[in-house]
Amino acid sequence: MELELAVVDHLATLAATVANDVCTTLVHNWPYLLASVLVASVVQVYINQDRLAAWLRRRTWVAILGAVALGALTPFCSCGTTAIVLGAMASSVPWAPIVAFMASSPLTSPEEYVLSVGLFGPAFATTFFLAAVAVGLVGGGAAWWLERQGLLAGQARMATNAATDCGPSCGTGAEATGSAATGTPGGTRLLTVVERPAVVVAQPTRLRRFGEALLANTRTLAVYFLAFATLGYLVIRVLPTGLITDWLGTGNPVWSVPLAALLGIPVYLNTDASLPLVASLLHGGMAPGAGIAFLITGAGTSVGAISGMLVIARWRVVALVVGTLVVTAMVTGWLAALWL
Repeated sequence: MELELAVVDHLATLAATVANDVCTTLVHNWPYLLASVLVASVVQVYINQDRLAAWLRRRTWVAILGAVALGALTPFCSCGTTAIVLGAMASSVPWAPIVAFMASSPLTSPEEYVLSVGLFGPAFATTFFLAAVAVGLVGGGAAWWLERQGLLAGQARMATNAATDCGPSCGTGAEATGSAATGTPGGTRLLTVVERPAVVVAQPTRLRRFGEALLANTRTLAVYFLAFATLGYLVIRVLPTGLITDWLGTGNPVWSVPLAALLGIPVYLNTDASLPLVASLLHGGMAPGAGIAFLITGAGTSVGAISGMLVIARWRVVALVVGTLVVTAMVTGWLAALWL
């Protein structure tokens, strides 16, 4: 009986802690979430999506380079990334620049670069910054190829619906609705077509369509963000963080790099906490390459980043981003051992 009460008490404490984490995240990030639904709704209603998408598809690599530059040079957090990408999704932007931005934006910013220089030195900070750029280019190139093969079709959660046929009621021109028989001297019966005026269906105003889009996007964003944020914080609270950080401090660059890249996925919380954590581990003997691998996968797959990705994209796109982060993190970590 006492054991059961202890288990119940532990689960209640865990649930309260996770709920508090989610509420804290929501309180700190609600302006970005609000911006995301506003951007998405405005673009859905007021921007010519087909024209923008066609322009970007003709200049895919320009769009990828622009997305990587925007992601690396702006101080967007994970929710800020979601706001930008939601607007792009609503305008039917190709997946290549979207994936490039999603992969590179959470990793670094000018502010984080300055902080990294102070904690690790310019060589480490510059390597991490260049890795963020490489992640965006690799992810964008992979998305461009996969989209050309048709493997990313139907992966948008919040794509706008294509125009559908509204049936006979919105057609133009006269329609045959019946006939009337008329007699002639020769007994021949002629068919007289009776024309009915076309029915004009009133279209909703742009303001009303904006309100409907805003409501739909808010509902979708709230459901997915809260659900995935709860799952992410639950994983963080359940995992033995202290034991994991001990494993990261092995100092073996061959095995510590992939281990750090994989463990950075569930362990990373935010930049303010992870940069000092990695700095302390480096001083304790952790390989620099392992530290970079941990920061790359951790920043791109934090609770906010994964929640944001799952709000706008399905698992195939999310797997592409996460896979790009893991592979780039391991390659960069191994190469970093040559000059760090």
